[in-house]
Formats: sequence, structure tokens, C-alpha cells
Amino acid sequence: MSFLAGINTISNVLEKVLIAISMTILLSLSAIIIVAVFSRFSGASLYWYDEVSAILLAWLTFYGSALCALKRAHMGFGGLVAKMTPVARKAIFLLSEVIVIGFFVVIAWASYYILQIFGDETLTSLDFITLAFAQSALPIGAVLFVIAQLCSMPQAWALVSKGSTREEEEIEEAIRDAKEEMKEVMEAVK
Repeated sequence: MSFLAGINTISNVLEKVLIAISMTILLSLSAIIIVAVFSRFSGASLYWYDEVSAILLAWLTFYGSALCALKRAHMGFGGLVAKMTPVARKAIFLLSEVIVIGFFVVIAWASYYILQIFGDETLTSLDFITLAFAQSALPIGAVLFVIAQLCSMPQAWALVSKGSTREEEEIEEAIRDAKEEMKEVMEAVK
């Protein structure tokens, strides 16, 4: 198996895992909020839902951002970079990768260090959940972001090298698909 095939396999598995985690968190967050709203109307308000929902929102943000990194769906200046000279495109791409990956390595290290400080402290409303567990999305999400960035780098490099963007590639693919569908329709009409 070639290096790129291995990267694609890792990317596909990581994408499925991140989608499953993000969907689970989103569904849990939605369920907790819906139950909290109806329990408040019934007079039996949940005392813990606001703290837990805030933590789940943070988890969703970190795991979802790793998924966006894998798909290169974060905001950027792809069109501007694509219009630069080939040398400038590649230099800007490499510089931005070093900055982004470096930033998330620092976030992972610092947040892991902070988790050590929490020790056995627990949530205010649920004393059986440790703060370290609640805040674990920081280092885990940062590491996943770095892995996602590294996995998506070869494909992004290929686009940068040819002066294209992910959006342009998606548009071209949609046009090809539409032409194929039109061809099938025309053949069916004959």
C-alpha cells in the first residue's frame, strides 16, 4: 500500500469517527436541552443541565473543528492564494501549515498541562464528573486537529500546486455530474 493510500485510509476512518462523535454530542446536547425545557415547565427543573450543555457545546466545537480541518472547510483565502505565483502559493501554504499545526500543538500541550492542575476537582452540579474529564476535549481536539491537518495536507498541496481551490474542484465535479446525468436522461429519452 502506498503512502497516499495509507493517508487516505486514515482520513476516511478519522472522518467516520469524528462524524460519529460529533453527531453523538449534538444529539446528546439536543436531548438534554429539550428534556430541561420540558422538566422546567413541569416544575422539576434539572439543576445540572446548563453546566453539562456548556461542556458538550465546547466538545462539539473541538471535535467539529477537527472534522472541518480534515475536510479543509475552515475559512481561508484559497482564491487569493490560488491567484499568486506558484512559488508564492507554495510558500504561503507551507507557512500557514506550520503556523496552524504549531498553534494546535501548543494548545494541546498547554491544555494537557492545565488538566493536571485540576486534579480531583469535579463539576459544581455533578460531583462524580471530574473537571479533567469535562475539559479533556481541549487536548484531544487539538491533537485530532493536528492529525486531520496532516492527513488533508497532501490533497491540499496538490490543489495549491496546480493553482486550484477546493471550491473550484467541487464546482467542476458538480458540472461533470450534471453532464453525466443529462447524458443519461438524453439516452433514456431516445
